Amino acid sequence: MKDINSALQSFETFKERFSEYQKDDLTEADTRSKIIDYLLFEVLGWDERDIIREGHVISGYFDYRISIPGVHFLVEAKKQFKEFILPKYNKNVSLNVLLKANSEVINQIRNYSTDEGIQYGLITNGYQFIFFKTFNTDGKPWKENIALIFNSLEDVEKRFTEFFDCFSKQSVIERGGFLFDQILNVPEGRTVLSTVSDRDKELIRNSMTGALTPIIDKVFGEIFSEQKEDDLEFIKECFVENAETKKNKNEIERLFGDVAPHLSNVIPAVNTESIQKQIISEINDDDVSIRNLAPPKPIIIIGSKGAGKTTFINHLFKYKTTAGEIENHFIVYVDFRTFFETNQSFEPARLATVILESIYTKYDGLALYSLPILIRIYNKEIKRKDESTWKFNKENDNALYQKELSAYLEEVQKDSLSHLSQLSKYLLRERRKRLVVIMDNADQFNEDIQGKVFLFAHSLTLASLCGTVISLREGYYRKWQNSPPFDAYESNVYHITAPPYATILSKRIEYAIQVNSSNPKIRTVVGGDGKQKIDLSPQYVEHFLQSIKTSLLEIENSAMLGFVSETTYPNIREGLRVFKGFLTSGHTKVSEYIEREKHRTAAQKNYPTIPMHEFIKSIALQNKHYYSSETSIVYNLFTPPIDSDDHFIKIYILFDLSTFLEGKSHVDRYVSNESIIEKFVEFGYRANIINLAMSELIKASLIETDEQLSDVDWKELPSKFNVALTMKGNYYLNVLIDRFHYYDLIGQDTIIFDSQFFNKLSEDFPTSNQEGARNFDLRKIFAREFIAYLKSMADRQPAPIKKHYGKFMEDAFIKANAEIDKA
Repeated sequence: MKDINSALQSFETFKERFSEYQKDDLTEADTRSKIIDYLLFEVLGWDERDIIREGHVISGYFDYRISIPGVHFLVEAKKQFKEFILPKYNKNVSLNVLLKANSEVINQIRNYSTDEGIQYGLITNGYQFIFFKTFNTDGKPWKENIALIFNSLEDVEKRFTEFFDCFSKQSVIERGGFLFDQILNVPEGRTVLSTVSDRDKELIRNSMTGALTPIIDKVFGEIFSEQKEDDLEFIKECFVENAETKKNKNEIERLFGDVAPHLSNVIPAVNTESIQKQIISEINDDDVSIRNLAPPKPIIIIGSKGAGKTTFINHLFKYKTTAGEIENHFIVYVDFRTFFETNQSFEPARLATVILESIYTKYDGLALYSLPILIRIYNKEIKRKDESTWKFNKENDNALYQKELSAYLEEVQKDSLSHLSQLSKYLLRERRKRLVVIMDNADQFNEDIQGKVFLFAHSLTLASLCGTVISLREGYYRKWQNSPPFDAYESNVYHITAPPYATILSKRIEYAIQVNSSNPKIRTVVGGDGKQKIDLSPQYVEHFLQSIKTSLLEIENSAMLGFVSETTYPNIREGLRVFKGFLTSGHTKVSEYIEREKHRTAAQKNYPTIPMHEFIKSIALQNKHYYSSETSIVYNLFTPPIDSDDHFIKIYILFDLSTFLEGKSHVDRYVSNESIIEKFVEFGYRANIINLAMSELIKASLIETDEQLSDVDWKELPSKFNVALTMKGNYYLNVLIDRFHYYDLIGQDTIIFDSQFFNKLSEDFPTSNQEGARNFDLRKIFAREFIAYLKSMADRQPAPIKKHYGKFMEDAFIKANAEIDKA
């Protein structure tokens, strides 16, 4: 979109051209094509797709209709020399005043606007501008509306910032309407937490948590690491292999037949043993021979963020290869995270250098960098020189010949891409082994980098006949798959789906218990009260881990597991991070949970020893005493968008998407952002407020788009996209919004716009003690009062809003109060 600096430059050019146009008597058509078009497109940044020209309505033909979601206006172009009678020293004038001398043009565009149902109109002759609201919806007479006027191009130049801020596409999108017509009446508000003097203080973690941290870090982190040697026992115990995923005959034929699958043909698979066997077979069935000049198809591993692509690749190519399952191949691994820490950019030559160094290091015993090997690699080229430019020295001056040979070999290695290609072909020709280059974690970087890695993998395969394996973010792959240049390449694409959380966490906890039992050392630590001495024996720690396992996995419909699963799946990495956060949080009452687990075991009963409200508090606050919506992983649905005091707009959007989802397939569940914006504009919302709300919901992963924006980095949302409710969004809408522990947290950091409620909430808010505990009875009172405030704000909503969403909000508040009664 056009920024104000380039717009001003375009306006200066327009002024120069306009002086030439003044010599001609331009018709309305010429005025449109030579003047208005330039102003709209080059100065104000509108696009042709935003405009309908010469549309027919009952009262005639309008010149331009300009539309984006939520905002529409008409433009009427008059002949260049049809001068409007405008006041010289006023920029805002009543239509009653303007109508006396300009009634014909004003009534004309008003009639068009009324026919078309569009409230705003702009009249111009190319150098004067009249902009106004053509009718009202609040009963006010339209002639009392105020018009914004620019009396000349000199006036526009003098007030260019105002001109641009009112009429440019960039400004209209950002504001969701016209600056001229927007009066922001957002009342002042404060959060209850703003009254707490030590709101940012950190919780002093008890030493027991610190003593458990080494086990937690080891067991609930990444299975594979480039920073330390892989723990084969950990890999064996904790890697999850699901049951074989069924695949139809056509997919198998595409994979193993003579016809390579198109880029869009994805082999759907869970992170399974069967998919590993397919890839191993694909590699081992490869005809490793220099006579076979058909390069293997690159293997592309795709999946959503955190689904386990890196774990899958490492397990297959590092863990499996120790058993010799992948034969006749030299396999090298490049971690793009490490590559970028050193290089800060994607340069194929540098990447080739890194790959070469990896080969030399891993296969050092082969001395692939030695002079004899280099001579074998470039045997053909050396032979040609021996019979031409080097012939004399080879026959008469061996020292000079060796010097030329060394200089040549030194020079050819400077082109790392070419040398990598030659080395790969040497391995095929004389070692009968194919090089396989694994480029992992490219999916951690932006679209541009991932695209370059994809193209690099294919070019490397074609040039060097080596195999390549890369991992890409699913969102980018789906975005590219039918677009050039990516659709010109053939790959074997595997989709990795995350395994179930219950299986992952069960394996991790069991392994943690195993690791703990192997350390018989007893440590004495200070308990949660800061006084009690506790002997931290392996049995004591096992009780704690067992209490977690009971609450998480052995209780039917576990609330804890439901939260982790539904708010992070399929991002396994994020799910483990959340769970690890609970284990290390200063609010996690380790000694209490151990005692509860002892009593539960002794009573031989099956109930959760960790209450859900304590679990949520631990992960939401970590080591803080109070909740902050800016830092907590628990999202506050009731935070209004900027320039709004509406606590409920995000919930309304989620509710509409949930309603639309009923009875729909996965593909049909998407709704266009335009239809959402139009609906809320009809309710009286500004389009920019809806855009802001949707943007925040996407960033929080509560809604997603059909282009998987949540899986893609976007500096700003595109103008048109489709959205759908996510599993996380559904959980917040239908589960968390009914819970006492949710209101207990978010009430601390929600802006309160009613002074009476603010004073009452601030007065009754229970502060925390040194251990982070707040009086439970007072917490219940505070939560009730906060819900009462929200209900009062919901009751103030316009009647159409209450009619559409009122019952859902009322039911949510009733359920939340019932939860408080039970707490």
